[in-house]
Formats: sequence, structure tokens, C-alpha cells
Amino acid sequence: MSIKEKHYKISNGEVQLAVSETGQGQTLLFLNGGGATQVSWKRLIHELCESYRLVTFDFRNHGKTTRSSDVSFKGFLSDAEVIMDQVAGDRPLVVGWSLGADLAVWYAAAHPGRVAGLFLIDGAVPVNLVADPEDIKRRLDTPAMKFGPLLLSLVGMGYRLTPSEYAALTIEVNTHREQLLSAYDQLDCPVELVLATKSAGEKGARAERNNALWRAGGEQLARLYPAYSLQWVDNTHLLPFKEPTTLARSLDSFAQRI
Repeated sequence: MSIKEKHYKISNGEVQLAVSETGQGQTLLFLNGGGATQVSWKRLIHELCESYRLVTFDFRNHGKTTRSSDVSFKGFLSDAEVIMDQVAGDRPLVVGWSLGADLAVWYAAAHPGRVAGLFLIDGAVPVNLVADPEDIKRRLDTPAMKFGPLLLSLVGMGYRLTPSEYAALTIEVNTHREQLLSAYDQLDCPVELVLATKSAGEKGARAERNNALWRAGGEQLARLYPAYSLQWVDNTHLLPFKEPTTLARSLDSFAQRI
């Protein structure tokens, strides 16, 4: 089946945000994870394209969007705000993965009545997984982190963050997660979470520790907000790539319910 897409750019100050959309009907707006681009949603969108208007975009310094010196959490949130204001239309359902899930919660908390629902994929769990910020900086300062994203960016699939910028964003996201419950308290829309049991990977003491913290954080959300739907998927953090059919079915069901 051939899928017709529309591609264009929207300005957010100095940044030109690359946007794609296809289909018609209820709008589903997708917020990517850090280091990921619109390509992340390709397989999931393929399964939904007949029923919805599907909008994806690249955040600053990612994919086909231009660069900015501001790669803070606030800067990424401003990108989402511009897309919501100029592209999303009336009360879209927002789908966020990883960083995108966190941004979706903070946006919806600050804009009551604006969002029809939040479908959060392996993100926005109120737990800080960065026990040692200096260790994060050391582990991300590798040749692979320096040159891999650059090569991918040449074909519009990578990101343009230095290892130190990526580490700073990771640390900032996790700091925000310690205050996430205050954002959840302000939400006025339905929420569904799909979390990975092996979000931090499958090997090593660090992965085992962080997976246990992630599980505890997800279970805390389920206890505090019993109206939310919570689904655990036995896989890693890369759910849009590894479980697109599972996500598509859950997302379609969620959209139909709300």
C-alpha cells in the first residue's frame, strides 16, 4: 500500500522543524525519543495510516531539523509547543517515547484541555536512573558516540549532539523525572503507559538495578493513578522498533476508547 506523505518545515525561532504528516481523522502527534528521529515511527505508522491523521517531526539537532545551541529540556519542550500550536490542531492524542513521553506529560500539565490523551512509551516514569552524573559523562564520551550520530545525520536519520550535550540532556531529563508526580497531578486527560521490562538492557548489574527501579516507578504510578492504563512489554527500550504491532494495537484501542 502506498502512503502519501506531506513534508514541510515550521519555524521555532532559529530552528526549522522538519514535519511530516499523512492520513486524515483524529490527529496522533508523535514525540520522538532523544537521539531518535521520525524514522522511529515508520513501522507503527504503517499499521495506523488508514484511520488517523499522523504527524511526526524531528526535534532540534535531530534528523532533518536544523541545529540550535540550546539543547536543554526547555528547548526541546519549546519545539513540541510550536508543533502543538501550529500543526496539531484541536486536541490531538499525543504519543511520546522516552524523552518524548516526558515532554508530553510536562506539556499537557501546563496546557489543560489541550490534549485528548497521552500514550506514553517507556518514558515519563518518576524515577532518577542517573546515580552518578560523572559516570554518565564518561560512558558517553566514546568514539562511537562522536562519529556514529554524525554518519547517520548525513542521511537524515541521526542527531547532532556532542557526547557532553547528550550527557547533559540525559541528566536533565532524569532530574525532571524526580518532579514528574507534580506534573501528573495536573493532568486532565486519559493516560496509557506501555513500559519495557528490560528498559535499561539485559546484561550487567547496572541494567538489573535500573530495570528494578523502572519497574518500581511504573508500579508507583499505577498505585497513585488507578485510572491510568499500564502495560508491561517484555522487551528493551527500543519498543517502536521491536514491538510496532503491539504498540499499534494498543494505541488504536486507546484512541477508540477516548
